[in-house]
Amino acid sequence: MTMFMALATLLGCAKLAAELMQKIGQPPILGEISVGIFLGPTVLGHYRPHIYETLFPTTGPMPIVLDTVTTLGVVFFLLTAGLEIDLRSIFRQGKSALLVSIFGVAFPFGAGFLAAEVFPQYMGAEAGANPLIFALFVGTALSISALPVIAKILMDLNLLRTEMGTVIISSAMFDDLVGWILFSFVLGMMHPPAGGSIGDGVKHTIILVLMFVGLTLTVGRWLIDKILPVLQAHTSWPGGVIGFIFTLTMAGAAFTEYAGIHAVFGAFVVGIAVASRDTYASGPRRPFTRSSPNVFAPFFFASIGLRTNFVSNFHLGLTATVIGVACVGKLLGAGWGARLGGMDKTSSLRWGWP
Repeated sequence: MTMFMALATLLGCAKLAAELMQKIGQPPILGEISVGIFLGPTVLGHYRPHIYETLFPTTGPMPIVLDTVTTLGVVFFLLTAGLEIDLRSIFRQGKSALLVSIFGVAFPFGAGFLAAEVFPQYMGAEAGANPLIFALFVGTALSISALPVIAKILMDLNLLRTEMGTVIISSAMFDDLVGWILFSFVLGMMHPPAGGSIGDGVKHTIILVLMFVGLTLTVGRWLIDKILPVLQAHTSWPGGVIGFIFTLTMAGAAFTEYAGIHAVFGAFVVGIAVASRDTYASGPRRPFTRSSPNVFAPFFFASIGLRTNFVSNFHLGLTATVIGVACVGKLLGAGWGARLGGMDKTSSLRWGWP
């Protein structure tokens, strides 16, 4: 009973807040994250701890259940985001997307690294922390683009399938890929492996991920195009096709987790591979695009606030500094990359803000 009450409360409140945000012209994701903060330890847990513990107990199986539901939610949501991406549009915007991606990683990483080196106390460094590892960690954290958040905002604003949305989402995918590889390197420095070297682990991640992306978007696309007509002819419609796509999604998510990259990256790449085939275009796209942003995604975004305690773990100066450095780095990097890619000043600023 507790599980169903918690999930019902989380989903119902998240959707209500999302609708309210949409009414005032803001992305619904703001409402979904805000609900998590309200229902989490920051508000409900602080002022009504007995209600919070009843709904979201921190011991027993409930935390595992919530983590499972939210993980599946963001994986299936990124599948949906991938299904909305036209691979040919990415190739058409290749130069702009590549430059935005490269500068969108390099500038935030450099800004974060430099800030952590120059004034580490303002970036949250603890006494005795290794200066180099801390600076690398901050730079890496600021270079990652939060692919699920960007995808949700673009979908909320109906921009995902536009030219601007294509460049932004493809750049975010590249930035997250590079960021997670850097993150695995930093984690290796923090916790050196017992056998082998840090370089071996990073090389393993790079090879596996590049192999996964390359094979999925080439051979995988070809196989999907051959298999889908067979499923359409010999299985119930659209259940057989949906089951096949979900199976591919979870397999892709599992592989990227094994490779050292977040599972959402695998789901997103699988979605792009499936959507690029004409066989799917007239198929079950609508159930995915309607149910995922409205059911799967709210669980994940609400859970972000649910896991954060702004009462005991909030420092205004640190938060403002990190946000400021991150925004300046992203705006300058992605904006300059867009400018070098042939965009005008206004378009460059638009692409730099996400």
